Amino acid sequence: MKQLHIACLGDSLTYGYEVRREETWVFLAERELAPKVMLHNHGLNGDTTTGMLKRLHADILPSRPDAVVLMGGVNDIAYDGSTSPARVNIPAMARSVAEQGAIPLICIPPPYIPSPREEWGSLNNLIKTAAEYNRYADWLRDFCASSSYRTVDFRACFEARVKQDKATPDSYFFDGLHFNAKGHQVLAACLVETVRLLWGIEKQAAGGENEQRI
Repeated sequence: MKQLHIACLGDSLTYGYEVRREETWVFLAERELAPKVMLHNHGLNGDTTTGMLKRLHADILPSRPDAVVLMGGVNDIAYDGSTSPARVNIPAMARSVAEQGAIPLICIPPPYIPSPREEWGSLNNLIKTAAEYNRYADWLRDFCASSSYRTVDFRACFEARVKQDKATPDSYFFDGLHFNAKGHQVLAACLVETVRLLWGIEKQAAGGENEQRI
């Protein structure tokens, strides 16, 4: 099996806003999947899905990745109060990736838990933003189901981990939207499981040999 190259395209949730590079879900997932998979972090703080679409064609597709992880939309809501651009741009990106022969992996984002920060006060009403974000996540699930695109369901993984840990949801964030190191670990585990199932990659045993799947 040749080494897979997966581009992770997104905004600050992908970049890893206010966490160290080695704490981001992209870095952690690559460490777990190496050497069979190489992940490339194309997160950009503050980016919208319109910006992501432009970067997809300018920077990512020319490198011919095997798959592209797409997670965006929160800044569309924050800046414009609407998911309308994202509902156009996410399908456009998925189509472009698929047309090149790569696999689009569309992320269902974890919930947004409003925790007002002074510098964000002028963006939009945070409660309304959270509600719109939830509706957007539901739309993403419906869109992927109807179009047969594969998902990385960060929301389902997050909710399962919260229940398993008997933790409060906000303990995985430092501001209700951006993940802390603990939150990035949850997302990394979710992506790793998705990639392993999709490409049939077995987990590496401690001694370096592949473990037998259960």
